Amino acid sequence: MNRLNPELRRYLWLELSPARLVAMPLVIGALMLLVGAWAFEPGRALGGPGLLEGLATLGSSGFVVLVLLWGARLAANAVVREIAGRTWDQQRLSSAGAWTMTWGKLAGSTVFVAYGCLLLLLLTLVSLVCWQVFYGGVEATFRAPLWAVLVQAAVGLIAFAVLVEASVMLIAMTAVARRETGRQLDVSIAQIVVIVVAFSLFSSFSNQGGGADLVWYGLAIDELWFAVASLVAFAAWAVIGLWRRMRVELQVRNWPVMWPLFVLFAAFWAAGFAQGQAAVVVAAVVILMAGYIPAVLEQPDPVRLRRLFGALAQRDAGTALRFLPLWLVNHALALLAVAIAALVLLGGNDGEGAQAGIESIDGLSFAAGTLVAFYLFVTRDLLLLVFAALGRGGRRAFATWLLWMAVLYGLVPMILAALGLYASLPVFVPVWDIPFLSFAVPPVLWPLLQVVIVLALIRWRWRRFATGRLQAP
Repeated sequence: MNRLNPELRRYLWLELSPARLVAMPLVIGALMLLVGAWAFEPGRALGGPGLLEGLATLGSSGFVVLVLLWGARLAANAVVREIAGRTWDQQRLSSAGAWTMTWGKLAGSTVFVAYGCLLLLLLTLVSLVCWQVFYGGVEATFRAPLWAVLVQAAVGLIAFAVLVEASVMLIAMTAVARRETGRQLDVSIAQIVVIVVAFSLFSSFSNQGGGADLVWYGLAIDELWFAVASLVAFAAWAVIGLWRRMRVELQVRNWPVMWPLFVLFAAFWAAGFAQGQAAVVVAAVVILMAGYIPAVLEQPDPVRLRRLFGALAQRDAGTALRFLPLWLVNHALALLAVAIAALVLLGGNDGEGAQAGIESIDGLSFAAGTLVAFYLFVTRDLLLLVFAALGRGGRRAFATWLLWMAVLYGLVPMILAALGLYASLPVFVPVWDIPFLSFAVPPVLWPLLQVVIVLALIRWRWRRFATGRLQAP
């Protein structure tokens, strides 16, 4: 017991009281009785196939609901509660390393939920076995051997739990890091974000079609196996991200390497669903959109930018890499991806579409021009976030930036569309059917002009900040 992770040991004493250990199976048992009241068939083995299927559904659905509504909140609250209770600084000064603190917090804060999830998982597996043994329902429904369904259910549900809880803890820790204060609002926001993303992922895993294949990079892969493998992969990345965040909290130097690797993995994963030139475009778009995540979560820090510029002035590459914002690294990677995608599109052959009698809009100029314009608009957005962070209301920079985005991407284009001024839309949004070059005004010139204007504004505001007339947030 003394060799157990100290953080996990502390949570075991706090969370697993005898009363709670008894209450959880009683609640699950009550839910089983409710299912039995609806689906029990007298005279049939173990209550009939409907009851066994209902119990299996209860176990898997209850697992998901318990993780999303309770486990996610406990995970997000783990560090926020420590910060609010002013005990987080003491824990950071302990001898525990980043990895020990990471898995101790992740497993310990959700240990009671894990206890309930284990009971629900056992209910799912036992119900599936009985359903197959007595009625052959598993193989008929899922069109797969019993062992495969059991492995998919166990591995998929566990990976789903790790993904959700690690992600929500990572988001909550990042959100409170810059303020050094914890709020329940941060917990709620992190939980809502992860729930929205998790439902989209789990919907693929819980597909009851069974046996269906999807095409990924030209390979026909079973949907359920692919969903389980994807959950495992993204869960591993979530834990790695949480560990890296914990290293930051413990003042351990992090090189900006893991985030670009994750973005490349996500782009590779998403591009597999497209074909031909579209795969390159999908990868570029994923990398480009991923830049918003570190920019929004960490938000540009003027003090960090000052240290970065100081290191660059002194030609200290090591220090510069340490303070290099992840969104800037991501955006440089996106530039390379967009350039490659544009070259691939410009080097494509539209002759095939013409011979087939099909008017193609994803060929040479249109797709390339839209992609370049898209990159420039994202550049403008990120620079506007930096501009907002350098202002007097730096702590309200994100809310100000969100308002600007709503106006630029929502209100103004809707007004122009209502007035019939569709030709003006390329000034505010990347429109699909625009050429890369034209003899009039190239549409990519509009976002480029906005980037130059925002850069000038940042330079003006940075001079005021650097002279000390503005207090750094």
